[in-house]
Amino acid sequence: MAEDTLEAEAERQRAAGNPGAALTLYLRAWAGPDDEVAERILDLVEEWGDFDAALELTSAAAEAGDAGAYEVLADLLLRLDRPEDALAALERAARGGRDVTLWTAAVLADEIGDRTRAEEFYRQALAEKNPRALNDYGVFLSMDDERLDEAAELLGRAIGEGDTKAAGNLGSLLADQGEYEEALPWLHRALDAGHRFVLVVLGEAENATGAMEAAGGHLREALAEELPGAHFAYALHLVDGGAEQEAVPHYEAAIDRDGEVNAYLNLALLHEDLQQWEQADRRYQEAIGHQDGDAYLHYAQFLVEQGRTGRIGELLAEAVRLDVDPEDIEELRALVDQEGPAPVS
Repeated sequence: MAEDTLEAEAERQRAAGNPGAALTLYLRAWAGPDDEVAERILDLVEEWGDFDAALELTSAAAEAGDAGAYEVLADLLLRLDRPEDALAALERAARGGRDVTLWTAAVLADEIGDRTRAEEFYRQALAEKNPRALNDYGVFLSMDDERLDEAAELLGRAIGEGDTKAAGNLGSLLADQGEYEEALPWLHRALDAGHRFVLVVLGEAENATGAMEAAGGHLREALAEELPGAHFAYALHLVDGGAEQEAVPHYEAAIDRDGEVNAYLNLALLHEDLQQWEQADRRYQEAIGHQDGDAYLHYAQFLVEQGRTGRIGELLAEAVRLDVDPEDIEELRALVDQEGPAPVS
């Protein structure tokens, strides 16, 4: 049965309320984790709600000789936060002739945290001339501050071979280093090629270079598409444009939706600027609770201005334990000496 026919029949079984039959057909149509069938399988399993049954059916298909089913099994296991089991499934898929080298590298790097073994697989993918290897290996290296030049070189090679996604990743790498002007052409190139993931960093780069109208437009697009980081970036843009009060709900959304820890301190500083003392105090305490090293000195200075100096010694002690920036430590010590609490070692 042709792949498109398999998908169509799977859709009919799904609509008829036969998730097991639908999954069996989807497994036969699976080409790899990047095709539409992958998303349909995951949607089906979410609708079904019986992960145990899905795992059992997928495992049975894999053991019966469907090497591609091991890929589906790996995907499901990752969703269940079982990366070691997912890696074992990918190893079985590879033995069955499936091209999962880059996926294996990503699981090792991102889920298991074994960067040494991950790099072995990235290098293997390069040797196999996988068309995505230059970009993916470049992104992997960009996570290491000591290897940014290597990352940029790989991404540049990928761009030279026509990989427009690599242009977005090179632009992001440059923006992360504060090289916003250099980043912009690459980010625009990626966006023109349809890679919407660059919208947030493009808006940030435009904001940093003073292109405020363009930044606002791209960041609002990112918000509409619910891209990670969009709320935090848009809040910064609003503050830079003088719309502090409008920025508050976006910082709050950055916390609630994206888990952006830095937003606590930003909110505290913003509430302080707006003379909203109670809200500022609460957000400072939340920033301290999340061990944001930049928050200790700011909070201590806030407490001094509020005439509430009793906790500064405690803040100093905690900052010392967390190895906060030495200059901040010295300023905290000066505040302790100035206000008179017992010295802290």
